[in-house]
Amino acid sequence: MDFTFYGDDSKGLIKLDPRTKLLIFLTSGILAINAYRIAPIMIFGAALCLVLALCGKWITALKCMALLSLACYTRYMVETSGRGASAVLIIVSSLLSIFLFTFPVIISFLLLAQTTRISHFLSALQAMHLPSALVIPIAVIFRFVPTVQEEWTGIRKAMAFRGIELNMMNAIRHPMRTVEYVLIPLLFSTISVMEELAAAALARGMDAGVKRSSYEVVKLRAADYIVIAVFLCLIWYIFRYGKAGVVS
Repeated sequence: MDFTFYGDDSKGLIKLDPRTKLLIFLTSGILAINAYRIAPIMIFGAALCLVLALCGKWITALKCMALLSLACYTRYMVETSGRGASAVLIIVSSLLSIFLFTFPVIISFLLLAQTTRISHFLSALQAMHLPSALVIPIAVIFRFVPTVQEEWTGIRKAMAFRGIELNMMNAIRHPMRTVEYVLIPLLFSTISVMEELAAAALARGMDAGVKRSSYEVVKLRAADYIVIAVFLCLIWYIFRYGKAGVVS
């Protein structure tokens, strides 16, 4: 699955406001905490994959839907295998259940990250009249993740040039060498990146006491209201029927 940060919805059939995606992300968290049955998870997950596809991420949506189907099928086969309650089957079933109940949160985060430009997201936060003490850390964090990814790629390339292969076996066999070659350079580079991003945010007037202008148009459209209504109806259904009975 592709977890590349960040993207946009320029190729999508619909363009959702970042506030709509934030609402979907929050409802996914509510679902993960309150749903006790697999059926609501499958319905909600399928709806998320559909929205992800409509926003232009067709390949990612198909991969997510295939992964959801495979997890549900594997869990069904494990529970109906008829081999008794062995420890291995219990562990596999538990891990699959944990994955399924956290699946909506993962997909909603992908929807937020891969279909939203950072500038558009920050404009949406400002439109929500959030204080600068909250907007500035969010802006730094959102720009911090892809920058650290670039630093990590550079460290791996530097290690490869020196003939040092980074894999799980080497990390287990030589943990102190892994710390020396990987964690220490990454730690120092992340500290420098964080300071530079914070200075850049302040230089752009993020801490100014006046409202900042933006080229991004933040506005709820018909597609936003339709998606919000659909997901709120799904949450209502889950709260009414999803808690009935045990996990199944």
